[in-house]
Amino acid sequence: MTSVDAEPSRYFSSSYKEGRAKFIEACQKHGFHASSHVHPSCKGPSGEDLSMDAVWVGPHDARRVLVFSCGTHGLEAAAGAATILRWLDTDGPGRLPEDMAALLVHAINPFGWAWSHRINEDGIDLNRNFPDRSKPSPSNPDYADIHALLLAASMDDEGLRAFAQGFHALAATNGMNAALTGITSGQFDFPDGLSFGGHALSWSGETLFAIARAHLGQAERILHVDWHTGIGEYGQAHFILDEPKTSETYRLLSDWWPDHDIHCDDVVDGVSIFYNGLLLDGLRTEIGKFNPARLVNLTIEWGTYDVEKMLQALAMDNWLMHRAGDADPAHVDAVRAELIERFYPRAADWRSNVIRLSDHICDQAVAGLQSWD
Repeated sequence: MTSVDAEPSRYFSSSYKEGRAKFIEACQKHGFHASSHVHPSCKGPSGEDLSMDAVWVGPHDARRVLVFSCGTHGLEAAAGAATILRWLDTDGPGRLPEDMAALLVHAINPFGWAWSHRINEDGIDLNRNFPDRSKPSPSNPDYADIHALLLAASMDDEGLRAFAQGFHALAATNGMNAALTGITSGQFDFPDGLSFGGHALSWSGETLFAIARAHLGQAERILHVDWHTGIGEYGQAHFILDEPKTSETYRLLSDWWPDHDIHCDDVVDGVSIFYNGLLLDGLRTEIGKFNPARLVNLTIEWGTYDVEKMLQALAMDNWLMHRAGDADPAHVDAVRAELIERFYPRAADWRSNVIRLSDHICDQAVAGLQSWD
C-alpha cells in the first residue's frame, strides 16, 4: 500500500483536465474501461472536452454495488477524485467481496470543476436540481432578503464582511433557521441567485440518470457515497444523511461507521433545514423506477473553513458566474483563487488527512455493504 505521506500531487490535481487524465490513466492501469459522457456544448479553459466518466469494477451481476461519486459541486471534486484515485491505487477493487461491484462516477459537474465554480454551466446548484418536476417548483420566501444582500456585496474584504453581517442581521431578526433556509435550502425564482435549482433537469442530471440505468438495474443493495467539501471540522470527514434519525438508514450507517457522527437535520447545531431537490433524493427516485433495490445514500464532506467564510464563498462563486464581467482581471483571478482555497485547501496537512482518513472510510463502506441483509 502506498504511504499516506506520498507526494500529494499523486492524488490531488490542480485542474479538471489533470484530474480527469489521472483518473483515466489509473483505470487503464488496472484494466478498467471508462465510459465517457462528453458535454455536448461546453468546453474547458483550454478547449478540452468536459466529461462525466463512469467506470464499473467487478461482476456485472453483483447483488451489492458500492457507488463513489464526486464533483456534484464542481470544484469540490478535487478531494473526492483524490479519494477515488487512492482507492484504486491501494487495490480497493481487488478487496471487494465476490458478490460486490463498484461504480465510480468522476466529475458529475465537469464544467464547475474545469472553470472553478460550485455551480454548473447554467448557474444551477446541482444539489438542488432534483425536485419533483410534476409539481410546482418549491417556494423559498426566505431567499429574497438574501438576494438583496448578494447584489449589494462587493468582492473585497469589506464587502464580504458586510455580506456576512447582513446575513447575521437577518438571523437575529427572523431566526437562524429562516436565514439558513433562505441561503441554502434551494430556490427556483432567481436564476442569478444562490442555490438556484433550475427550471428543468440539467445535463448532469440526465447523464447521471443514464449511468444509473445502464449499471444499477440488477443490484439488490446499493450504497452511494457522494464526496463533497466545505462543511465540518477542518480536515475531518463530516457525514450527512438526508433521512431522519428515526430511519432504518440512520441505524445502518451508525453501525457501519461507529467512529463518526451521522448528521441528519443537525448539520448546523440547533437548526433544522428542509432541502429542496437534493441530488441523492432525485437519484433514489429515479432508481426506484426500474429497480426495487434497497438504497442507502450518504454525503461525506471534508471540512475546510468556518461557516462564515463558507457563506462568503457562496457569494464569491455567484459573483464570478454572474457579475464579474467588467471587473479587473487581476481582481477576478484573486477572488477565484480564494474561492478555490476555501473549498480545496492547499495545505499539505489537509490533503494528507483526506487521504489518510479515506482509507478507513472506504474499507468501512465495503464491510457495511457486505454485512447488509
